[in-house]
Parts: sequence; C-alpha cells; structure tokens
Amino acid sequence: MIAKIPELLSPVGGRAQLEAAVNNGADAVYMGGSLFNARINAENFTEESLAEAIDWAHGHGVKTYITFNTLLKDSELDRAFRYACRLYEMGADALIIQDMGLARLVHKFMPDFHIHLSTQGTVYNVQALDLVKKLGFSRVVPARELSLEEIGAVCKEAHSSDALGGGTGKDPLEVEVFVHGALCMCYSGQCQMSRAFGGGGRSGNRGLCAQPCRLLYTDDKGRKGYFLSPKDLCALELMPQLIAAGVDSFKIEGRIKSAEYVAVTTAVYRKYLDIYAKMASRGPVDADEWKTIIDPADMERLKRSFNRGGFTTGYLEGNPGDGILSGESPKNQGVYIGTVTGTTVVKGKGRNKALVDVAGSDVSIGDGVEIRRTIDEATGAAAVTGSSVVTFARKQGKNAVRIGDFDRSVRTGDRAYKVTDKALREEALATPEKKLPVSMRFHAYAGREPQLEIRLKDKGRKIGPVRVQGAFAVEKAENRPLTEDMITARLMKLGGTVFDVREEDVRIETDQDIMIPVSVINSMRRGVAEELADALRGEARKNRRPLTEEKIGEAVEGEKLGDDSEVRRVESLAAEEGSDDKMPSLPWVTKGEADRYIEENFEALAEGARERGIMLGNLGWAKQFMDAGVNVYGDCGLNACNSQSIRAYEELGIKMLRLSLEMSHGGEIPLMITEHPFRTGYLIDRKGVKHEIISCRDKYIVL
Repeated sequence: MIAKIPELLSPVGGRAQLEAAVNNGADAVYMGGSLFNARINAENFTEESLAEAIDWAHGHGVKTYITFNTLLKDSELDRAFRYACRLYEMGADALIIQDMGLARLVHKFMPDFHIHLSTQGTVYNVQALDLVKKLGFSRVVPARELSLEEIGAVCKEAHSSDALGGGTGKDPLEVEVFVHGALCMCYSGQCQMSRAFGGGGRSGNRGLCAQPCRLLYTDDKGRKGYFLSPKDLCALELMPQLIAAGVDSFKIEGRIKSAEYVAVTTAVYRKYLDIYAKMASRGPVDADEWKTIIDPADMERLKRSFNRGGFTTGYLEGNPGDGILSGESPKNQGVYIGTVTGTTVVKGKGRNKALVDVAGSDVSIGDGVEIRRTIDEATGAAAVTGSSVVTFARKQGKNAVRIGDFDRSVRTGDRAYKVTDKALREEALATPEKKLPVSMRFHAYAGREPQLEIRLKDKGRKIGPVRVQGAFAVEKAENRPLTEDMITARLMKLGGTVFDVREEDVRIETDQDIMIPVSVINSMRRGVAEELADALRGEARKNRRPLTEEKIGEAVEGEKLGDDSEVRRVESLAAEEGSDDKMPSLPWVTKGEADRYIEENFEALAEGARERGIMLGNLGWAKQFMDAGVNVYGDCGLNACNSQSIRAYEELGIKMLRLSLEMSHGGEIPLMITEHPFRTGYLIDRKGVKHEIISCRDKYIVL
C-alpha cells in the first residue's frame, strides 16, 4: 500500500507571498487577518483583502487556514467570536487556534468549521489526543520537540478510531508537522521571555514576540554567545520517514518571510513530494537512497533563500545538543562568498565609501552582501562591519570581484556573505500562474444544441462536472464543415483562466459535416470555465449556514462574552489554595523521562493523588487520571486566560485552579521550558540581569 502523500502547507504574510505559495505548488496556505494572530507584525490581510485572498486561493484549488492563534482576554472574546463568524462566512477552510475558549465557541456554534490546534497547544504525547478531539479539533500541530519515532506514535494514535470515538472510524485527527523554517528554543506556548523582557506588551502568546532568544547572552564562564538561538529546520532528507510515520501535512514556517523565501521553499518541497510519489508508486522508498536523490543545488537554493548558519533537523533525529544553535549570528547568514582581500576608499557626497575586493565571484549588482568579523574567538560571535546592496561589481580575474559600496570600517580578512540574491529572487517570483488540469467533452448533433462538459482531473475534488449548452441548434454544413481538430483548438484556448487542458483530454463526439458558429463554441468554453471557477471558489461555503446577526447576538448574550466572573473565581481559588504545596503535581511538560516514569508508576501515582487530586499543566495524562477517579486541577501551563477557556477545560472534567502566566503581574516565573541541554548554570542578558537555569528531570527551565 502506497503511503498517503502529505499536504504541502505554505506560509503567507501578504498577497505576494500568497501568489508565490500557490504558483509554486502549495496544497494549502496559512495566513492571518488583522486580528488575533501570532504574527501580528506580518503584512497580513484586511477583512476585505482576506476574503479576496481566500477566493483567489480556492479558485486555484488551494485550501486556506487562518491563523487565530493568540490567547484572548474576556474583553476580546465578543470581537474574536464575531470575527470567526465572518471567516466562516468567507469560506476559510479552517482556523488555527491556541485559545481553548475561542475553540469552544467555534465548535459549539459552527461545528462544521474545522479547527486546528496550534503547536502553541503544547501537545507532545499520545495521552493528550483524546481530549484534543473532545475539544472539537480536527487537526493537531504537535510540539516541534518530537522525534520521528514520537511523531509516528502520535500519528498512529491520532488516526486510530478506537482512540477517538469508540471504534466508529469517523473523523480521525489529522497531524501537521513543521518541516522547514525557524525553530523556537522553548516549547511553543510556554514561553514568557518576550512578555517578561518587554514589560507585558510583547507577549509571544499574544502575537507580539520580540524574539529576545535571538540576543547575545553571557554564560557563567563569562563567554558571550547566542545560546538561545536555534538554526532553521530543514527536514527534506527525512521526507520518507515523515511520510512513513503518517504525517498528514508538511508545514513550512515563515509568515514574516519574503515572497522569494515562500516561492523557493514551496517549490523545492513540492518537487520532492512529487518525486517521492513517483518513486513510491514503484515500491517502498529507501531512506538512504532518498538522500542521494536530493540535488545539492536545491539545498543551496534553500540556503540562499534563508538560513541561520546552515540547517538542522531539530529533534527529529534525537536531541542535537549544541548542534541546534545558529552560531555566530541569529539572523539570516546567507552563503559565504569569500574573504576581503583589500579595500579602496572612494569619496562621496556624504560619507566616504569603500570598494571591497573579495576572493570569490558569485556576486552581482542587486545582491545584498554583508561583511562580518569575528569579535570573540571563544564563542564565534561576529560583528557586521559592512552591509550593502551591491551597486558596483567588476571581476578582478577568475575568482575575485570588486564590489561596492560599503562603510570604510571593512578590513582585509573580513568574511563576505550574500544575504539576498537578486537572480534567485527574480527566478522565484517569475513562476507562472498555477493552472489546474481539466478534461473536456463536447457533443454536437444536427438539430440539437451542442453541449460542453468540463471537469477537474483531480480525483480527490468533488466538484463538477460542469455542463453548458450552446444557444444554437447544430446545422448541417453546406460548404466548410467543422472538424474535430478545429473544435479542439477552440476549446483549448483557456488562457486567462486558471485551467489548462491537453489535447488528449479533449473528447469530441459529433455528427459528420456539421456547422456551429465559432462564437458559440467560444461562449460555451468561457461559460464552463467561469462556472467551474465559481464552483471552486464557493466549494468551502457550499453547505455552510452562516450565523445571522440575531443568532450571533444571542450567542454573545447567552455565553456572557465579556463577563470575567469565571476568571475572578479562579483567581480567588488560586489565592486560597494555590499556596498549598501538598497537592501532587506534574511538570507542565512531561515528554521523555517523565512520561516514561508516569506510565511505569501510574497506579501508584493515581493512588497517591486520590485524596487531594493532582495538578496538571498539560492535556497529557489528564484523561487517564480522571478515568482513574482522581480529581484533576488545571495549572498555569494550560494557558486559561478567559472565562470560556475555563469553561472548556471544566467541561472536560479539569477543575481550573491557576490561570495562565499571561495573567500574572509579578514574581518569579519560568521564562522558558526547553529540551536544550545547557552547559551553563545561568545566563546574563544585555541589561545585566542573571537568569538561572534549573534542570527538571530531562527538561531545562530558564528563570
């Protein structure tokens, strides 16, 4: 049996990125509106332009998932719910959600609107999946810290009907996995670093991450380095293992990246998914053989597009330790082009500039070049000594080039990197508009109106066929009858549409010696193309019954959106009981050693917790303890920020006791929970503040 080829899901920050993703082979895109998404500083879309973008993507056969992945306050729920209702009416295929209160509202009032649990939901084990399903999610994006083996276990359980509905076999939970792009050092959804450093206004869980993890820190030995900055993920070489694991969707990160990046990454992953499909049709794909299939030029294209000191496979092949770190810079490091061999100062109208001789030739006018010098031999940290878009380039022999203009601080021995590539950008963005393959059948018999049928060749789409009749009764030709070739040539003129048809996919059935005006055939061709395009654009909306303003108002009133009484109740409980440290509790993240310990000692743990209950900061193990008769109390890691999320958890049987750290306003809090094994006991930030690092079993917590 051939493994299912995963969906290719590409990031979209604006219209240019949308076109780049669609035209380069994405099956689906994820993008944000102007509200409530975790990349609020991306270009994003207005409500009007988002509706247009959804229709445009659907018209090209591409699904649209809307990022709605921030934690919400009670004061925001009314607006958020109304916005979700508008997205439903627009025909978005799914919402990507972190906040359980919003998920509850969408699932209750729009049960046919798919919701995907963001990676910020911190799902990392199979024990959480039953509750994920009960919360209404149809897809989960697990934590990026999972290995291939762990992803396989999650996929197996997620696809198992026994785990998700008593053996009915209906609606298995889909699994979406990041395969390329930026990584976080912290478990997503559990990071408080940006909020703490930014005074409360720059929370990553609220869409405004300031990325303090990308800054320089000093360790306990006085060394400076980018100790919290990972390289970017690239899982291209592990594609066979991920497909064999059962992953449903391959996700590329990058909603604040350029259209060039989106085009390149989408095109490369599309190429190899198609290659894999062809290879798999002939038999199993060997993982070692697969690595020999990958063209080094494609890996180079990915690096030229964006990389932080090369790529990593993250945790897919196990914990990479320091191998995950970006090294001398947390930014796009580009590709090395050579060493500075000399500089020539040129006087300008403003400040003086330097022409730079580089021992390398892979650079042209319009490229962006950055010149760096190592400033700390112990850490490899580097300083940028010059940065410019090349406005002058002249070869200096076979393997050297003189380029300009740069600040005169550049010195001989500095290293030059190309960080933007004009040729790559032009090539990537020149991709022609995506066309959908179709087939056509044309019937024409004397005395009857001709009929034209068109259908998508994608067997997975339940659209069409679309049929039209010509406004003309076919006549017998007196002089020059229409031939099949003449009719075929007219029907194939689909330029200006999103469709494309090959000659062998046009079937003509006619009487001999017939006459039909060419204008009638042209009109029929335009008619079926327009109707099929309309059907594609309206596919997601076809069976939806949008909520009326009256129904929305009733829902808002009935659910008491804006009423924070549940939050105040939990805050009161926390004040009364939160200081009681006698209640057993589990770490917020139990992946790995802790999960194994819980599984091996579950009965003893449950017995010990039956009297007072147990505190959990994650969905994993909650159902198992409740099934064992243990009262489960919700800790901060569940990120309950509003009355609806409290209600969602309590409807599962979890009694909320502590709200998300997003609601706290002081005291020592964990800034980061990570798998990364630090070689230091603390880190000092640029303001001189010391942050302790503690080990909790096999996890590390930055305070």
